[in-house]
Order: sequence, then structure tokens, then C-alpha cells
Amino acid sequence: MPNQVGTSQGIRFATFEVDLQAQELRKGGLRLKLSGQPFQVLAILLEQPGVVVTREELQKRLWPDTFVDVDHNLNTAINKIREMLGDSAENPRFVETLPRRGYRFIAPVEDNLHAQPSGPSGVGTQLPQRTWTLRLALFFGACVLLAGAGLFLYRPQHAPASPERTLTRVTFDDGLQIGATWSPDGRFIAYTSDRGGKFDVWVQQVSGGDPVQITRGPGPNWQPDWSPDGKFIAYRSEAGDGGLFVVPALGGEGLQRRVTSFGYYPHWSPEGQQILFQTSTLRNTGCKFYLVGLEGNTPREVLAELTTRMVTRSAAWHPDGKRVSVWVFHDIDSPVPDIWTVPVGGGVPVRSEIDPAISKRAESVAGGGRSPWGDSDFRFSWAPTGKAIYFERSFRGARNIWRMNIDPQTLRGIGIERLTTGPGLDTEFSLSPSGEKLAFTGQTQLVKAWMFPFDATHGQVTGPGGALTSTGKEAWGASLSRDGKKFVFSGKRAGRWELWEKSLVDGREAPIFTDDAYFRDEGLWSPDGARLAYERSKTATGEIQVAIWSSESRTEEPLTESSNRYDYTNDWSPDGEWLLVSRENKETGNPEIWKIPVAGILAKREPQKIISDLGFNVWQGRFSPDGRWIVFEAVRNQDTRIESTIYVVAVDGGQWVRITDGKHWDDKPRWSPDGRVIYFLSERSGLFNVWGVHFDPGKGSPVGEPVPVTAFDNPNLMVPKSIEQVGLALTQDRLVVTVTQASGSIWVLENVDR
Repeated sequence: MPNQVGTSQGIRFATFEVDLQAQELRKGGLRLKLSGQPFQVLAILLEQPGVVVTREELQKRLWPDTFVDVDHNLNTAINKIREMLGDSAENPRFVETLPRRGYRFIAPVEDNLHAQPSGPSGVGTQLPQRTWTLRLALFFGACVLLAGAGLFLYRPQHAPASPERTLTRVTFDDGLQIGATWSPDGRFIAYTSDRGGKFDVWVQQVSGGDPVQITRGPGPNWQPDWSPDGKFIAYRSEAGDGGLFVVPALGGEGLQRRVTSFGYYPHWSPEGQQILFQTSTLRNTGCKFYLVGLEGNTPREVLAELTTRMVTRSAAWHPDGKRVSVWVFHDIDSPVPDIWTVPVGGGVPVRSEIDPAISKRAESVAGGGRSPWGDSDFRFSWAPTGKAIYFERSFRGARNIWRMNIDPQTLRGIGIERLTTGPGLDTEFSLSPSGEKLAFTGQTQLVKAWMFPFDATHGQVTGPGGALTSTGKEAWGASLSRDGKKFVFSGKRAGRWELWEKSLVDGREAPIFTDDAYFRDEGLWSPDGARLAYERSKTATGEIQVAIWSSESRTEEPLTESSNRYDYTNDWSPDGEWLLVSRENKETGNPEIWKIPVAGILAKREPQKIISDLGFNVWQGRFSPDGRWIVFEAVRNQDTRIESTIYVVAVDGGQWVRITDGKHWDDKPRWSPDGRVIYFLSERSGLFNVWGVHFDPGKGSPVGEPVPVTAFDNPNLMVPKSIEQVGLALTQDRLVVTVTQASGSIWVLENVDR
């Protein structure tokens, strides 16, 4: 039986929905302000996706017996449509202009949940039925609107209208606009944008108008927060050694002032006299919190009793200005954040207990599929009344904004509601001073493995790179076989992780496993390219073990016993007989680097502890090509920052040799094939890039200073901040690194407090 177009009046494309009966355009379930002629033009274009609708046809349909300036009206309608969809005439994703002819809707659409191709070949015999359905819906929708207008005119004046949440786009630039913060009067927002070629702070009216650049000079400059009196904006700058700055809200060259030499995400206190900030942007490593005033005083640590006992990810002021609430990294499987509230001057922390029924409701509403990595969710905020907490949370690859109602006396969670429902990333929100509106970034992000031609001896990228993995899933982690013919990565789809293998000979890309019993991650090719080592965790219990997979027999064998103690695979020995793993110390919880036998006669030998220090967490151990050295990453929580430093040690242990200075976050050390260069990812300049430093294998020491290898400096191609999941792999002539291609605009959602 041929497919029939249903009678549903709902049409979907990308993250948008068109309700023809109600004459509404929605994004993620929230209504956008598109009506009248612009909506009618959009509906007509959707009647025949992929087919050119001439200007003459539009005139006959919309203004058959009326003299109007057709060109002006059509241009206005198309511009309004593009404004709402985030589209552009130069690089259209939805509405294409054909000069002197008309317009065409070019994106794939779904009608009654049945996908419709956007090209002319997909129209076929369905067009007459579809066209009639849409035209009837337009007529019926107009009648409904007229009837609604009549009802409104005769509604008794004392009957309040039920609040409706509407969504309005505020920024329209290409690139990424993120980190909105409101002016005290609610008329302006400040945010970070790459509009000027690098990340800076900009200000614009919520009602529209051109943005004004506030920060200039070296950067990036980002993470703005508007002072309660409206006079200043605090922000983080990466200029020099970085730090927190304040600048007049109207900007001014040379008027910025540094208030502290370290810290991230400044938050003004409710009375505007102090700034709360944190020492790290990484969510799973924990951070400390400080207060600083504008007088240049030394920052003062707060909440130390809490941060020494728990891994904390972010903080927000309670509305009373006397307490601070902290999001604790405790249970990454919880659908709601673990919030603790503490007096600023010290005292007993109070946990916001959540009724299990609320957690179940949140998971049910989101459809399950909590992200096993929670490090991307961090932003939360109190309502001005103290009766609700707003937060972001990821489910099935989508990040949305939620509201949890709070009992102001006990701080207990008593109800929950999801405010945004889109399939993308709704993130870095800010609540207006009145508590009625949310400004947030609606972000799209592609995460891929990107491969570049490379000279590993001299540390040079020798040509333009390209995406190595396909669209449709996020590609994290990276391991190249030594012959450069095979690649393995961790593919993430709808919140689930799978190991994927890609042939660099014929381009074939496929999952290695589809077993729902395990998550598998961090695959590493053996020196001969015949085996993979990786950790797998049971979906039901979370127990972890190391396993080995054969590419010849395509069978899997566990290497270690399953336990709640983690074993993270690091590297194979050059002879393929040992594995380096980061293993949790049972007593202290610190990760240590162990060498464990893989197979054969060595399997009778005991595992050997190679690198351990109670003051550090050690990760990412890698054998040098000659097997004499191990390079690794050592992490510790210092007073003003979390320090991540690259070290080298002899394969049998001994004194550590410092490779990097510890002033920046350095991660993922990798040897060049000749063992004379150590490559790594570093956050120098505020954005992660690949760096390299020469190494003398005879002396076991670095030679010279690190130098940059890549220049990822804008959202079009950037290494993600979620550094734990980022992959870095190389051969003599290839370099592979995880990158994101991100874009996003700022939207305002109204009536969130009702």
C-alpha cells in the first residue's frame, strides 16, 4: 500500500515544529513569535518542500484582489522567517531565494511523523493530498484566529489570561553567542560572542538593535556577570596569565581593571559588594570557591569544609546574600542536581533533599537516557523568591533547562518541570532580575574526529584537515593503529556510548559491539593492530573491567575482574605484552598507574604499580617507543587552581621529570614515533590546542620550551572543554584530534516563574 499523508496539522523540520491549525511555529515545544503573513508564507513553502514557489503564486495566494507592494511585503516576510529560524540568505539551511523567480524550502520535513524528502523527486503523487491538507489548514487556522480574537474582545475584564511561555530570539550573528547575563532593569543582556573574530563581551537591548562591544584587547574575554547596581560587568580574561576583570557596563578602552589573577565564572553578590568565583571550569575534578571585593583585597576562600569533602562543580548565591549553594558531583546518574547550601561565613551545609518521586518524574518526562558523563551540566540559579532552583541537565544527548520548586524553609525539592524541550543544547542560561524570563543559548554542536596531514618529527601540520568520522553521532576518544590503516573511537548516540571502528583504507565505519549490557570506552590498538584494549562497564551495576577484543576472531575476553574500582586503559607496551592502566587505590581513592600482563606466560606474573603519589591523581600513562620511559599526566588541587602537569618517569619507576610548568591545564601526552617529541593538549591562551616539546631520550629530559602545533581559536573548529573525553592520536604523517563545530544564538523564554 502506498504511503498516505495523514491529516495531522503538525510539520517538523530540524528542531522546529509548525502547527498549522493553531498557526504557530515552535522550537523545542516553545512558541516563537511568527504570525500573520510571515507564517502564511512559511506554510505555503512547506506545502511543496524542494519545489520553487514563484513570487507570482505567492501574490495570488496572499493578496489576490489587493494592491500592495508585493516585493516589500515578501522580503519582509522572508526576512522574518529567517530571523525566527536562524537562517541566512547567503548560506540557507531552510529557505532558499532564487533571484527573480521565487523561494524554495530546502530542509527535510516530517508530516504526521513521516519524513518527506526536500528535493523535487520526493514529491510524487503525495503533492495533491498534501497541498489540499495544508490549504485547508490555513483556512481553518485563520478562522480559529478570528474566533479567538472575538472571544478576547468579549472576555470579562476580571478574568486573568493564563500565562503562556513564548520564545524570542535575541541574537542573530553567525558563530556562537553564549553566557548571557541581564542588566538590573531587564532591558539589556551582556554575553560572549566571536562576532569580532575572537571571543569578547558584547551588550545589546533585549528588544533588538545592534550589539556594542565592551571588551577589547587580548583575550578571549568571556563569562560575563552584570553587577546589581548596573555599573559594571565582571568577566574572565585569558590575557597574559589570565584572571577576573571588571569593566564599566558601557565599556571603554583601558577602563578594565583586574580584581584577581585567577578564577572563573564570577558571580556578584546580591548587594553587589563581593564577587564569588571558582578555581576550575572542569566539572569532574572539583574546584574551590573564593570571594573578592573591588578594592583589590586578597581573595578569601569560602566553603572550604564542603570542598575538601566533596567534588564540587559550580556555585550560585542564595537570594538572601548570606548563603551560597553548590552543585556537588556526587551521583552522575541522578536526573536532578545534588545541591548543598552553606552560610558564606561557615556553618552546617544543608542538602536539598529530593523526593524519589520527583526524580522519577524528571526521568520519565525526559524519556530516560541520562548522560553517563555529567561534566557538561553545571549552570544553576536560584529564583529571586527563593522558591525555585533552575538548572540545566542532559538526557539522551539533549540538554534542557528545568525548574525545581523548593520549600524555602527546608530547602527540600517539592516539584519539578522541564522548561525547554528541544533536542539540541539549551545551555548557560541566566534568570532575569524579576525572575520572569530566562535568557539562554540554543546551541548546535557537531563532535567529530578531525584528521590532519602531519610531520611528527618537526611538529608541523602540513595541510588542511578534514572530518574523519561521519555525522549522526558524537565521536570522542581516538586511537590510530601504528600502520595508520585503522582508527577506533567512542561514538555517542542519544546518550549511549559504543566503540566504533573505521577503516582508513576503504572508509568503512561500524560499531564493534551493539550489546546493551555494557558501555565500552577508550579503545586502544595493540602495536600489531590485531587487538583492542578498553574498559567496559555493566549498564546495570556500573562495575568496570578491562577487556581485550580480537579483530581477527571478533571475540571479547575480560582481562581483569569486574569491580566497582575503576581501571582505565592507558597504553600497550611496545612488545604488546603489557598494558598500562590508571587504577583506583582502594584506600585513598587516588588513581595510580599500574602495569598489568596481557596474555601468555606473563599472565602468571603479578601486576606492578609504577607511578603513585598521595598528592596527585595520575592518568594517561604512555610508553615511549623504545620502552624506556613513561609519560603521564599528574593532577592536584592547588589553592588557586587545579594543576595538571606532564611528567616523565623511567619504566621501572623512580624520580619524576617535569615536562610542563604546571601553570596551565596540560593533558593527553603522546610520543612521536621516534620518541623525541612529546605532544599534548594544553589550555594555554584559554582554548585547547595541540602543543609539542622536544625530549632527549638519552638524558630523559625536555629540550626547550613547548611550542603550538594547532591554532583552533573559533567555534567553527575548536577542541571541546570536556577534556576527559577528548581524543588525541598520531602517526608519523597523521594527527587526529576531537573537535567541535558549534554555533548558537541567545533566546529569551518568558513566564518561567508561573
